[in-house]
Amino acid sequence: MNRIGIIGDVHAEHERLAAALEFLARQRVDALICTGDLPDGVGDLDACCELLQDADVMTVAGNHDRWFLQDRVRHVQDAHLREQSRAETIRFIESLPKVRTLATDAGELMLCHGVLEDDLAKIWPGSERSASRCSASLDALLQQANPPRFVINGHMHFRTVIDFPSTQVINGGTLKGQYAGFSVLDVGNGQIDSFNFAAEDAIEPARQLDLDARPERRVWRNTNDFDGQWQPVILHNA
Repeated sequence: MNRIGIIGDVHAEHERLAAALEFLARQRVDALICTGDLPDGVGDLDACCELLQDADVMTVAGNHDRWFLQDRVRHVQDAHLREQSRAETIRFIESLPKVRTLATDAGELMLCHGVLEDDLAKIWPGSERSASRCSASLDALLQQANPPRFVINGHMHFRTVIDFPSTQVINGGTLKGQYAGFSVLDVGNGQIDSFNFAAEDAIEPARQLDLDARPERRVWRNTNDFDGQWQPVILHNA
């Protein structure tokens, strides 16, 4: 596994999902992964689930998937209702685990929505405009003898990379809103290629990031070291 297509939170953006999958197929990726949150948006949830299944996309469950199944928090904007969805859609969402792993040529990749089993958790080193968010569960994972090489998550709708000594946390972002897009993790070349949905949903290159920790990027020992002195590594830059 050298090239992995990363799709963030879907939120029923079936047209963008179809376009992303078609684009990624031309990129000759070895695997496709998705951070979940399939319901709750202006598009067709049934179509999204069918697209993900047909393309064999490794997908995890997010908090919106959980709320959809539990018929909770349906006051969110553009909420989908379980009773109005196909039986196949419900079965697919019910089948999604919170965490999945994938072996890459650089080491293990762990896929989740928030932070590991917690679909509402976030991590963030902090910046001038936002406070830090730490995670004891992630810190425990980072302290293991062989932590995963990559942790891919979503939930924040903000494509970014957070560097730790042996692990990089890559946020897949979302297909919804102003930061809509997706990425390709190229393990063999040690880089991430990120793409934006631009005007009229045209797909445009956003940023190519070298995975090697450069001097201008902070490398954190764990999230307990977060101090707010960080320039976010943003993947959706134009």
